[in-house]
Amino acid sequence: MTDTTKRIARLGHLSNAQKEALGAVLNALQGLPPDDAQEVLDHAIAHLAGDEHTPMFARGIAGPLGKLDHELKTKVDEVTFHRFRRSCALMEIDTSARIRDAIYVLEWKKPYWQMVAEKRSHEAEHSQGLQALVGHAQAPEFGGHGR
Repeated sequence: MTDTTKRIARLGHLSNAQKEALGAVLNALQGLPPDDAQEVLDHAIAHLAGDEHTPMFARGIAGPLGKLDHELKTKVDEVTFHRFRRSCALMEIDTSARIRDAIYVLEWKKPYWQMVAEKRSHEAEHSQGLQALVGHAQAPEFGGHGR
């Protein structure tokens, strides 16, 4: 390990194997700008979580209250950061989806995924109500006689 050995040694909550892995990762990322290193780490965590678990929504997709295009950022201490990333991997969700859920709970008292489910349920009920009111389409291409 490089000069980070002393900082890694102070992380008493990590096992020796975890400390060695952290040292290897830090050595591999040495020399990269912080944003590039963060991108590499994000891809590594996504890879470890599995490819079948993709984010709930990608950029530019509309949520229950509109387009998701406003970014929120914060800083946390190192121990909290690693615990959060580990818990996200265990829950098999990406960090942005979990942060989004937390923000929606703070503001709307329910997680983002629940708001999406409620919107879909409302839309399905609306479609069923409209279909009950209007009836099935009787168009010739569907075997009907038209109206």
